[in-house]
Amino acid sequence: MTTVQGSALPLTAAQTEIWFDEQFATGPLAYNMADYFDIRGPLDTALLRRSLGLLGEEADGLRVRFGERDGTPVQTVEPLRELPLSVVDFSAEPDPMAAAEKWMDGDLGDALKVTDFPLFRFALIKLGPEHHLLYQCMHHILADGYSRVVLYPRLAAIYTALAAGQGEEELRAGALPPFRRLLEAERDYLASAHAEKDRAHWARRFPTTPELHSLSAREPAPGQGILRHSTRLAPATTERLRAVALEAKVTLPVVMVAAMAAYVQRFTGAAEPMLTLPVTARVGAVTREIPGMVANYLPLAVPVTPAMTRAQLLRSAFREVAQTLRHQRHRGDRVRRDMGLRADDRRPFGPFVNVLQQDPELPLGDCRATVVNLSTGIVNDLIMTVLNAADGATDLHLNGNPALYRSDELEAHLTRFEHFLHGFVSLAPDVPLGRLDVLSADELTRARAEWTSTAAEGGFDDVVERVRAVAERTPDAIAVVDGAESVTYGHLVRRAGGLSERLTAAGLARGSVVAVLADPGAPFIGAALGVLGAGGAWLPLDPAAPVARLAGLLADSGAGRLLVGRGYEALAERAVAGTDVTVLRLEEALREEALREGGLPPVVGGGDDLAYVIY
Repeated sequence: MTTVQGSALPLTAAQTEIWFDEQFATGPLAYNMADYFDIRGPLDTALLRRSLGLLGEEADGLRVRFGERDGTPVQTVEPLRELPLSVVDFSAEPDPMAAAEKWMDGDLGDALKVTDFPLFRFALIKLGPEHHLLYQCMHHILADGYSRVVLYPRLAAIYTALAAGQGEEELRAGALPPFRRLLEAERDYLASAHAEKDRAHWARRFPTTPELHSLSAREPAPGQGILRHSTRLAPATTERLRAVALEAKVTLPVVMVAAMAAYVQRFTGAAEPMLTLPVTARVGAVTREIPGMVANYLPLAVPVTPAMTRAQLLRSAFREVAQTLRHQRHRGDRVRRDMGLRADDRRPFGPFVNVLQQDPELPLGDCRATVVNLSTGIVNDLIMTVLNAADGATDLHLNGNPALYRSDELEAHLTRFEHFLHGFVSLAPDVPLGRLDVLSADELTRARAEWTSTAAEGGFDDVVERVRAVAERTPDAIAVVDGAESVTYGHLVRRAGGLSERLTAAGLARGSVVAVLADPGAPFIGAALGVLGAGGAWLPLDPAAPVARLAGLLADSGAGRLLVGRGYEALAERAVAGTDVTVLRLEEALREEALREGGLPPVVGGGDDLAYVIY
C-alpha cells in the first residue's frame, strides 16, 4: 500500500464510522474539534505561515479528500494548493480577547462536512504587538485527540528550527512518518491472532446486554451542537490527585475514571455504572508518531458501591482500565453489536472520561505558546475532558449534548463533580464512599435553608411540596443514599407520586393512618412521602420491637394499612393477626415504565387495596 496523490486509500475503521454517521444524519453533526495557541512574544507571522505549510506537507493524512468508489468510501491524498489561513486583527477592540473568543465560537459552530476539502482551517488572530492566537479547527475524521500530541509539538519544532536558520532539508530528519503506515498497522492487526483474542475478551466481559447509563432523563439524540462549562483545579488540588494516584499505585486517568464512576453510581444506583472510555487504539512506536483518526470508544463498567473505600474503588477501576487498554483495538461499534444493541441506538455506554495528556506550553522560537482546547468533537451525551495546564493546574471541561442537557443542568453537574472530586481525594482511608456529599457546597447550603425555613413567602409548604420543588429544580441531584441504592429527587418524586395515586384510588381518606414497617432507606422515605402526598399520616414501626408492641401501636393509631419492607412479611402478618389491617408489600422493584403504563402491583393480605412496590 502506498500513499500516492490521487490514489484511493481505504478508511480506518474509526473514519468509516464517522463517514457513515454523517451520511445517515438528518442534520449537520458537531464533528469539529478545535484548539488555539495563545502566543506571547515577537511572532514572525510569515515564518509561522511557512511552518504551517511544511507541516501540511508532512502530515499527508490531513490532506485527504473523502468520497466513494464503487459504493465504498475511500480517501485520496491531494496537494494543498493554498493554506486555509485567515488573518484577523482585534488589537483595536476594547476587549481584544473577548472579541477573539466570540469569533472563534462562531467559526467553531460552522460545521465542516466530511465531503469538504480541506477538512481543516487556521486563523491567526492578532490581539496586540506581541500577543497572537493561532486558531485551528479540524474535522474529527482527519485526526483524533491523540493526534494533537503529535501535531502541535511538531509545528513548534518546525517554527523553532526555521527561526534558528535551519533549512528544509535539515527538517526532514524529524519528519512525521507517512499516513499509509497507520493504515498498514490497522490492516495487519485485523489479520492477526490478536484481533480474535480481543473479540473473545469483549464477548466474555459483556455476555448479555448491559444497562447503559446517562445523567439525563431525556431521549437520546444525535450531537448536533455542543454545550460546554469549564473549571480549573488549582495546582494544589492537582498535586493531591497525583498523590492519591501514587499512593494507590495507579495513574491519574484511573483516579478520574474512579471518581466519575462513583459520581454516576450515586445518580443511578447501579452496581456497575457504565462509562465510555476513549482509547488511542495505537500499539507500537510508529503508530504513535502519525496523526490520524483511529481512536476507539469502549465500554467501561466499574464495580462500585457506597460501602467501598477509595482504595478499593481505585483497585477496581485499575483492573477494568487495564483490561480495556489490553484489548483496546477491538472496535466499540462491534462490541455494541455483540452486546445486542441496535445499530441505530445512539446512546453511548455512559458518560465519557477523556484524559488528554498534552504539552500545555510549547516553544515557538523566542515566543511561548500555551495550548487551549475549545472542542474535542462530537458529544452525543456527556464528556468530561481532563487536560493538564501549563501552571500545574488541571482543566476540567464538561461537554454536553444540548438536546439532552440545559446549560444550567450542565453547569450544576460540573460544580457537583468538582465538589465531589475534592471530597474524593480528601477521603480518609477507612471512610466509605457513601459518606461523600454529591451536592455542591452552595446546593447544600440552599437545601438546608429551604428545609429549615418557616418564613417563606406565601406560608409554610409541607414536606412533599418541598421535595417536589427541589426535584423540579435539580431532578438529577441525589436525594437518598442508603448503602443499597442511590435515588435522585426526580426518581423519588415519581415513586412517591405513584404510591399517592394508588392509595387515593384505593379509597384512602384524608387523615387516615398508614403504618410503615421497613428498614431505614430509600423505600422507607418513598413510602412516607407517598402516604403524605395522598393526604394520609404515616406511622413508623420498629422492626426490632416485640410483636405485641407493634400490634398495640397499630390498634392505638387506627391504621388500616401496613406497608412492609422486604424480610419483614412474617412479622407483619403476626402483628396484624385478628385485625382488619391490610398488609401491602414493598418488594420486587416496580419500574417506572410500569407506573406510566398503569401497571398495579399485587395485593398482600386481601381486600381491595393495592400494594405499593418501591425500589
